[in-house]
Amino acid sequence: MTPVVTTWLETGSKNKKQQHRSAKMRMLICLTLFVELTLVDGQIQPMPINDPLTQTRTDFQPSSFNIFDSFQARPSGSGLNTDAQSFQIRGQNLKTIDWRNVDRRAEEGWWHLYPFGERYYDIDITWRPWRDLQIDLDFFLPFYGFRFNYTFVFPEGFVAFSYPQYIQPPYTMPNRRWPDEPDSSLIAAFMGEQSFIHVGETRISHVWYRVVSRPINMINPFGDFGFRQPVQQQQYLGPNLPPELANTQIPIRTYAGQQLKTAYGRIEDPELDIQRSMVGARGFKADYALIVTWERMGYGGAPKITELNMYETVKKWQNTYQMVLATDEIRTYVMFNYANVNWTSSTQAGALFGRGGKQSAMVGFNGGNGTGWYALPWSADGNSYKLVQYGSAQVAGRWLARVDEDIEYGGCSNDSIGVLQLDKPQATMLGGFTLNVTGPCFRPTDVLKMQIDESTLDCERLDMVMARCVVPVNSIFKTGQVIIRLSVDGGKNYPWWNKFYILMPSLARRQVNLINDPVVLNNNWRSFNPDNLTLTWPAANITVNPNAQVDITLWGYWEDVGSIARNSPNRGVFSFNPRTMSKTDMKPDAWRKYTGGLLQIRVSQDWMKDRGDGIYWSDLIPFGWYFHDVWQYQMGKNWATDMCIDWFQYDGRRENFYMFLENAQPCPCTLDQALLDVGRYVALMDCDINGDHRCYYTQGAQHCVVSVRSVWTGAGQVCCYDWQGWLMFSQDYEFNDQYLRFYSAGVPYRAHPYGAFPYKRPPYVPSLSNFYNDLLPYEYCCKWAGHCEFYFWRRITSGCQEYRPPAVGYIYGEGHIITYDGTRYTFNGKGYYVLTTLKSKNNHMMVQVRMEHPPKTLCKLLCCYYYPTTVVTGLAAQDNDSAVVQIYARKEFRRWRYKTDVYVDGTRVFFDTPWQKLQTFKGVTIRSRPRNMNMSELEVMFDTGMGMLVQEARGTLNVIVSVPPEYNETYAYRTDTFGYPRTEPATGLFGTGKCANFYRTMGLFGTFNNDKRDDLTTPDCNVVNTNYPPSEIEARNVYYEFGERWRADGIRHPLLFQTKFQPIYNPLTFASMNYQPIFDPWRNQNTSFWESLIFTREEVRVTCQGSPSCEFDYLTTGRREIGIDTLMNERKFEDQKRLGEKILISCGPLTKNYGVLKYPPGNNYLDGVTVTFTCQPDYFLHGDQQRHCINGTWSPGWWPWCRWRDEEHALKWFTGIIVSLLIVAVLVAIFCYCNSMKKEKLKRRGRQYAIGREIPLMNMSAGKVWHWPTRPLDRHEASC
Repeated sequence: MTPVVTTWLETGSKNKKQQHRSAKMRMLICLTLFVELTLVDGQIQPMPINDPLTQTRTDFQPSSFNIFDSFQARPSGSGLNTDAQSFQIRGQNLKTIDWRNVDRRAEEGWWHLYPFGERYYDIDITWRPWRDLQIDLDFFLPFYGFRFNYTFVFPEGFVAFSYPQYIQPPYTMPNRRWPDEPDSSLIAAFMGEQSFIHVGETRISHVWYRVVSRPINMINPFGDFGFRQPVQQQQYLGPNLPPELANTQIPIRTYAGQQLKTAYGRIEDPELDIQRSMVGARGFKADYALIVTWERMGYGGAPKITELNMYETVKKWQNTYQMVLATDEIRTYVMFNYANVNWTSSTQAGALFGRGGKQSAMVGFNGGNGTGWYALPWSADGNSYKLVQYGSAQVAGRWLARVDEDIEYGGCSNDSIGVLQLDKPQATMLGGFTLNVTGPCFRPTDVLKMQIDESTLDCERLDMVMARCVVPVNSIFKTGQVIIRLSVDGGKNYPWWNKFYILMPSLARRQVNLINDPVVLNNNWRSFNPDNLTLTWPAANITVNPNAQVDITLWGYWEDVGSIARNSPNRGVFSFNPRTMSKTDMKPDAWRKYTGGLLQIRVSQDWMKDRGDGIYWSDLIPFGWYFHDVWQYQMGKNWATDMCIDWFQYDGRRENFYMFLENAQPCPCTLDQALLDVGRYVALMDCDINGDHRCYYTQGAQHCVVSVRSVWTGAGQVCCYDWQGWLMFSQDYEFNDQYLRFYSAGVPYRAHPYGAFPYKRPPYVPSLSNFYNDLLPYEYCCKWAGHCEFYFWRRITSGCQEYRPPAVGYIYGEGHIITYDGTRYTFNGKGYYVLTTLKSKNNHMMVQVRMEHPPKTLCKLLCCYYYPTTVVTGLAAQDNDSAVVQIYARKEFRRWRYKTDVYVDGTRVFFDTPWQKLQTFKGVTIRSRPRNMNMSELEVMFDTGMGMLVQEARGTLNVIVSVPPEYNETYAYRTDTFGYPRTEPATGLFGTGKCANFYRTMGLFGTFNNDKRDDLTTPDCNVVNTNYPPSEIEARNVYYEFGERWRADGIRHPLLFQTKFQPIYNPLTFASMNYQPIFDPWRNQNTSFWESLIFTREEVRVTCQGSPSCEFDYLTTGRREIGIDTLMNERKFEDQKRLGEKILISCGPLTKNYGVLKYPPGNNYLDGVTVTFTCQPDYFLHGDQQRHCINGTWSPGWWPWCRWRDEEHALKWFTGIIVSLLIVAVLVAIFCYCNSMKKEKLKRRGRQYAIGREIPLMNMSAGKVWHWPTRPLDRHEASC
């Protein structure tokens, strides 16, 4: 055995073509390659070495060069072993090399490629049985909304998820003949006709692949909290282990050529490279990866067999590149690594020796099914060789993209203008968060500045790809979408931008978790005297320094109040006793100003320079546990009552917001009305029947709603409903602190929970103003002091006397429509149509729908009669100058995660996380129900009061539109300069008659005027009449004379749909004059033999229970479940419309005192209701026992009140005694009076006279009468 050491350095001259190509290259690659081999029996063998997979070596790491560094030419034709000894591979020894012991990247220094070949147990697809190209995956691979558990690897430089229609040029992406021809989903690393090249009898072209998966014990479904268990290395037990690799720790080979990752940071684990090169990928873990390598592929038409001595020449005209698909089954990243690109096209495409031609190789992503093609730079333009010289990551030749939902290119760009990539789509209004951004390639000399809202920030360059911007606390003063702009020239120009969403504090993600003790109820963060409190936070993310310390501080409405702990170890959990906690750094008089706020955890030493998150916030909480001892010392033991009374007096001196709120936003009378009024009311965040049902401030409520917008004072209406569906009134509250456990009515808020413009001053600050003005007083009046009457005296529930319900229309199933006024008909148009519109002096509303064929069903696949019907698959709406909202139903196989795609002013928005469930945009608010994670139910609420409820079902959209009473038909008169109406009709409105003199809500949903007779009114004011169910003639008349007149053609009715967001195809392309929908599916010529194999018509009649809509859908689709869905949706909406649109007359709540019981127990104060009042067993009733609600007015009577039984008995005895004494006193008084009168008379006579009779004597002449007293009677005469 004689060692032969051969070193090689290229010093000779290149040929002219190589010189020309080198002159065009802007940068060269510099690598020095050394290989040590031994020559044994004429064969090249490596020296015995340890397996490189278990050792950390710099030569196996991706090169750290980038496009701004100078490159040197790397030598060709040399190999490298891990002991740094070089050798030369020639055509003569290709056949004798044992590639199981040689790294294929070593020959030309392709170290930015991940390992491939026999040495790493890759599979060559050319040796697979029957040349099977399909790879079955034991995991799901999301790609552009689809989800696959298989893939096809093609030698033509791409992987696909179905066989494409053609795999030879010319290529057209997407397939323009779709859906008549397949449009395959594929990922093209270098899509072009290619060939396998042989040198002599040795094939040097290969297509390698392997699947890498993380062991299940290394996959943490709850995220990485820094508690990693040590991973045990596994021994290879296969039969073909080389002797020099015996007892070496390497991955275990598993079925289907898969490998298990047995260590973190291995070279084939792409997650670290992805995290370094793409913003937003910091928490990504590549649990599964598919690595495909095309090695030394020749162009199509190249000679397949050459002589051995032509090896050096042949390999200079071959391409080597790699594709890495990494996923955690939710996110998918694609990495392209290009080693050599020496040809760009094939002979069949018109190329000459691999260059030129009509079409070069394509590089990019095809979504499939008509969803679109996304190309990388230099795709199909003849300059594909630049893919090696440049890259979007920090490694030349490496390109990255995220492809699970949308195609998001990673890395940086040399463009001068573009869209920024952000690591997060939203953050809290409180500030204190970091933004990692990428867009332009950052140079060391760049001066980076960012504009967000009204602030300009300095940013730090992390590397060529990423920059870090820190948003300070108290620097953003609004919620909703804001524009972020980035400058690289110190603020002179801001050519890079993106949209960013600012969350209100109550909806933002809470990284600080406040733990309430479920055993000791007093240890609660809302309590004022707990013994122990605990909080947690993600310690691994707040800082990158494992030895960093954190401060835990209190923030009361934008100001640092004090601290719980400073310079505390960053352990992720902290417990303390509030009673013994030190308050040495508490700000003076903080106890007077701040009764509640938030907890903040931040890195102690200069958090803005830390590379972690830096700051975390908690939920809004009261500070009773912090200031309890101070309040008690300053105000005495009745501190809570004093605070409540102080608030009561202060709030009474402020502006009376109630007078503006009562008439503008009265409460709906019933829960049915509140649920149907989606345009004016939305569910309260913490008391939602379909979500969070804690109802902490509204105990006993089944559901609460809050007004979508505030009045000009910033106030908002809150209405709550009990489990019988009646409105709960604060007047029914019994003044007992225990009563709050099961009854606490909704009350109007001085500050709307969502805030209002201008946001930055009270009481318009989102969340914080509401917490300070409305929620904190509830805490210390109701919870701490036990005197909730003070709170309810200032926050009286609004009645529903002035409430007027909305009108609703519904389109569902296959074009079935129920208008605002209740007319029913079916319209199967194909294209874009105006669902409802109104153009008046105050409103300009437009709602359009997109209608196309439903997915093919089993009946249609079995050659049943093809029913030309349509369903709603898209919706676009705008009211006044609001943002344009577009909602699309996702197609089949793309609904595994999201059911719909939502765009607001051209920007896609998501609602799949708790902090994204409610988002506010210009003039419109969109909400997804908290328990709905697939975006299949959306509520769209415009500031004008119009709302929409969009529900996705089996790829179709069912839409409910709710319009307020103001959208009803109104007379469109003019007024002169003195305010008097003119007689001539208003101009500018189309049509004649009512269409000229009235503002009317019209469209497919009919004319909203409470008159069914003119529901089907065309834009030119012609009325079409129909019955339900209609005859075939009536159905034709409705289609041609009414429905088609409301087509959104872009002329009379501007099209709201944006063409770039049409995920399948433009419906106008198939809305031809030859299209004619089905009008009567019951006709005999519409039946077939195949139909009888699926269902019978008698079965249709029985299933649909007489519903024409259900029968129509059942017959046209052949699917029983679709017919039943239509039937259930129709009946549900009928009940909603009947109950929600009913105008109810309310008399308002009756005032009652403590202890009064009302029957019926529900808060029903509607017309015709008789309310009976009783008292609790220990009380007696006073006042009228019954009151009647008649036409909005209560019958006359005294308000009821109750008195305690013992008190009543005591009062009765006391009254009896007093009355008796009064009677005796009166008798004594009478006796005394008579006796005194007698004595007075006797005194006037001077002596005692017996009682006798006076004898009158009359002087007849003078007319006078003289009285002569008689003599006193003797004793014996008086006795007689």
